Amino acid sequence: MTVTRDSRTNGLDDRLIERCEAIPRDPPSGNYVVVDVLHFSNTVIELFANGADYVHITDERGDESAFKTATPEARIGGGATPAYEPEPGYDFFNSPSYVQDLDVAGRPVSMTSTNGGRAVALLRDRLDDESAVYVGSTMNARALADHLRGSDRPTYLVSAGSQGSVALEDHVGATLISRRLDGFSLSAAERAVFRQQVKVAKGPDYADKNALRHRDVHDYALAFDSRRVLPRLAGESLVDVARAEPRLPSD
Repeated sequence: MTVTRDSRTNGLDDRLIERCEAIPRDPPSGNYVVVDVLHFSNTVIELFANGADYVHITDERGDESAFKTATPEARIGGGATPAYEPEPGYDFFNSPSYVQDLDVAGRPVSMTSTNGGRAVALLRDRLDDESAVYVGSTMNARALADHLRGSDRPTYLVSAGSQGSVALEDHVGATLISRRLDGFSLSAAERAVFRQQVKVAKGPDYADKNALRHRDVHDYALAFDSRRVLPRLAGESLVDVARAEPRLPSD
C-alpha cells in the first residue's frame, strides 16, 4: 500500500513489514519497530507517560490474570465492552485516553492486543539476542527515529495491520518514522494528508462513533511527535529507555 507518492524516495520500502503475519519465521538481526497506531502503540506510550514501571506483554489474551496473581500491584488490560468499559476482571483496555484516569504510577502493567501485542510476542520468540524490539507510533516517531538513527543494525518497521489485512494508519506511522530516520521533514501539505489518512483509516465515521474513540484519534493518534517515550522490549516486558534509569521488571 502506498501512503504518499514519494514514499519510495526514502528507505520505507526496504524497512517495511506490511502486517504482523508477514514477520519472517527467521528474521534477520536488527531493530524492529512495531507500529499499531489505533490503539496498542499509543496506549503503551501513554501508560509510560503516566508513570508505569514496565508493560508486560502476554503471549495470549487471558494470561494477564495470572500475571496479576503473581504481581498484585499490577494493572492489567483486556478487551472492551460495547459501552467502552474494560471487560470484567480488567482495569483498562486499549485506549490511550482511557488510561489517563488509571493509577499506574510506579506500577507494572500487563496487556496485549490482537495485532500490535501479537507482533511484539512473535518477534520476542523469533529474534536473536542481538536484535531489539521497540513500539512506535505517530506520537513518538521523531523521538524514536532520533534514538535509532546511526545504529549499526538495520531498522525494520512492522506495520501491525488488522486481522491479517494491512492498516493505513499503521503505514502512516511507519512512514513518519522512516522519513525521520532518513532526515526528511514533513511539509504542511504532507502533514495534512497523513492526518486525514489516520482520521479515516478505520472508516469515515470511526472518530465520531464514541467520545472516547474521538479522543483516541484526535488527542493522541493525530498528535504527531508529541511524546519522547521509547518503549523497548526487555525480556518479556517493555521498558521506557528514554528514562534516565528505566525501571526494569524484576524477572
